[in-house]
Amino acid sequence: MITKEDLISYMAQELGVETSDVREETLLFSSGIIDSFALVSLITFIEEKCRFRVNPMDVTLDNLDSIDRILGYVRRCRSAHSR
Repeated sequence: MITKEDLISYMAQELGVETSDVREETLLFSSGIIDSFALVSLITFIEEKCRFRVNPMDVTLDNLDSIDRILGYVRRCRSAHSR
């Protein structure tokens, strides 16, 4: 499972994001904190950590634009795969 701490740590260490002001609801892509290249890296991290493929149709701001949205997306995917 992936946590808020996992995401913040990855953004800080691997993407070079200054995370001191990043909260669960902070818009990551829309606000320019991460760009499209960083988003691709973040998706890869999510896939590796959660052990499922992110469907290209799911790469939306509704699913991936904040830590809260990412965690919600992961929860929905995991419950859909466990059925």
